[in-house]
Amino acid sequence: MIHHIRRSVLDKLATAEHMRYGELKPPDLGGNVFNYHLKGLITDSLVQKNDDGDYSLTHAGRDYIVHRYEDSALSAHSIFLIVLQRGSEYLLRRRAVQPLIGYTGFIHGEPEVGIDIAETAAKRLQDKTGINNVDLTVAGSALIAQYLGDELQSYSHTIILFGQTDQDIEIDSDSTGHNFWANVGTVNNTLPSCADIIKMIEDKQTWYEGFYTLK
Repeated sequence: MIHHIRRSVLDKLATAEHMRYGELKPPDLGGNVFNYHLKGLITDSLVQKNDDGDYSLTHAGRDYIVHRYEDSALSAHSIFLIVLQRGSEYLLRRRAVQPLIGYTGFIHGEPEVGIDIAETAAKRLQDKTGINNVDLTVAGSALIAQYLGDELQSYSHTIILFGQTDQDIEIDSDSTGHNFWANVGTVNNTLPSCADIIKMIEDKQTWYEGFYTLK
């Protein structure tokens, strides 16, 4: 949790492009104490001191302002899922890391600013499996929440990309998971959202919301 003095500085900078030291420092606060917290904000890359001596928010500082009232554990995280078909089988990945360790789903990644989503997904696919030159297209999106008992494991806004190939996997495993081809309905501990995503693609739907309690 951010100290209230640092939070006050961030909140002040949220209202202006930049501010002077005297505008940020509370009049009843000692200079040494304030300087300690101001330097801490700079060290944490939330605030920057500009060439003219004024202070302003960094990208991370602006991101803090946008999300300061949100509970990150309950906010949807943006990802993409790669649904790759080969004949009657789909490319699956059994997770070797948390969250959802031991469960099987589609290869996923995160969108990158300034890069086309299909290009980002194709690079992820090649890095994780060695499969390349696959035409991936956006098939739709979804909000997917997955629980173990009453505990939320993941909540994601998911961009779904679909493609087909006749290639085999070159990279079977790495430290985060194991890749294989299979019929989704025949694999134990497959995330139930996988079957719904496949049905969504087959039915040419572009949106759904799924809430699952895992066994």
